[in-house]
Amino acid sequence: MPNELTIPAVPPAVGVADPPQAGKAPAPVTAAPTPAQPFANPSLRLDPSLGLVVIEFRNDAGAVTHSIPSQRQIDAYRLHEETVPRAGVPPVEEG
Repeated sequence: MPNELTIPAVPPAVGVADPPQAGKAPAPVTAAPTPAQPFANPSLRLDPSLGLVVIEFRNDAGAVTHSIPSQRQIDAYRLHEETVPRAGVPPVEEG
């Protein structure tokens, strides 16, 4: 089965270590870009009081812009934890 894939030839890349060619100006040297974010985006955080993993999305400054679950949902979980009947309290009977 013939292979009809052809790859055109490309000229060799000129690196910083290559000597400049006659008649050509040397290419300007640019510094390697530094990473914009020193943190992972999104990041995972464990909320130990609730036993939940929270996914946090951050902006370029590093501030949390969005989370899953949202802050409102986390607050609802905390409120529920505070209102759960404790052990030893008899349930209320209806009827």
